Amino acid sequence: MKSGFRIRSGSLPGLALRANAAIVMIGCCLASLPLAAEEADYPDAFDVCTSCHSYHENEPLLVGPPLWGVVGRPVASVAGYQYSQALKSVGGTWDLARLGQFLAKPEAFAPGTKMDMGGIPDAKDRDEVLEFLRTLAPGKAAAHSDDG
Repeated sequence: MKSGFRIRSGSLPGLALRANAAIVMIGCCLASLPLAAEEADYPDAFDVCTSCHSYHENEPLLVGPPLWGVVGRPVASVAGYQYSQALKSVGGTWDLARLGQFLAKPEAFAPGTKMDMGGIPDAKDRDEVLEFLRTLAPGKAAAHSDDG
């Protein structure tokens, strides 16, 4: 038995169905595209950092100073960022060892720091963040996680 209802190519229901199908197809295609070259696939442990810090070259200041080029940069040295006196008094340069100490427990490293994050207590997570931070510099290849 044939139905008397037929969706014509120019009818509103037919157009709506094709538009929905096109939207779904485009969404699937976009979701499967790889990250842009400038978008580094950072480790999960770095998520906590992205809420306050930018990490691409020439990005604006956020709540915290940018992390681009932090390894090898003098402590408390980003122009325009208002560092705590605690961090200003630390002096020296951010190397991986110092960053590791700071990330483990910021308040213990620099009592009075404005960074109110409690730290990254897990050594493996901290090492992944440090390795990623090391890549945030001119001429370095961005780190990519293997878990997708």
